[in-house]
Amino acid sequence: MAGQVRRGRPAGVDGEQTRRRIMAVALEHVSATGYGNATMKSIAERAGLTGAAIYRYFPSKQALVSAVLGEAVDDIMRRLDEATRIQGSLRERFVAFMEEAIASARDHPSVLRLHEVIQLEAGRHPEFLEVVQARQVAEEKLYGRLIEDAVSAGELPAGVDHRAITDMLLAIVWGLTHLAAVAPPDRHAAAVRQVEQLLATGSLLPRGE
Repeated sequence: MAGQVRRGRPAGVDGEQTRRRIMAVALEHVSATGYGNATMKSIAERAGLTGAAIYRYFPSKQALVSAVLGEAVDDIMRRLDEATRIQGSLRERFVAFMEEAIASARDHPSVLRLHEVIQLEAGRHPEFLEVVQARQVAEEKLYGRLIEDAVSAGELPAGVDHRAITDMLLAIVWGLTHLAAVAPPDRHAAAVRQVEQLLATGSLLPRGE
């Protein structure tokens, strides 16, 4: 009938679903096989596309992997940022951060493995440095907020070395991130709990010993 409105899926819905499927496949495939062993053809096949069709969504493997990791890291950092927006001391808020880090590691094990892969590849593919550095900048901003709040609350002296504390926290968290990527979840959780114990008591010994 002339003038009849055709009902159906909104324009772009199928394309976005395909894009999401490609990214999900790439995350699992590259994190499992390594960047060098993964190809756009192999990713396309796993996503149910032809080797040529995948390039309509991503111009290269580097662009695809950068998009996958960038989006995943943004989601994890959002969760970590929200976890620290509680009332409490600097220690309590950092513990909340690490507890959310355990949850994120369990929810996104492939992301952590992919992050390790990309760090290794960054020397050969400098464009990956942007993704890695974006995570560091986001973390530094989060830690800076926690430190400034602690200074305002009188927990830390006004002249405290913000850079040194931030670097210490980065070292702890990136070390735990590496462990989460290469070790079973229970080992990662146990290591996080040990850091929490150290923050709470100043000792690696269990309370009361």
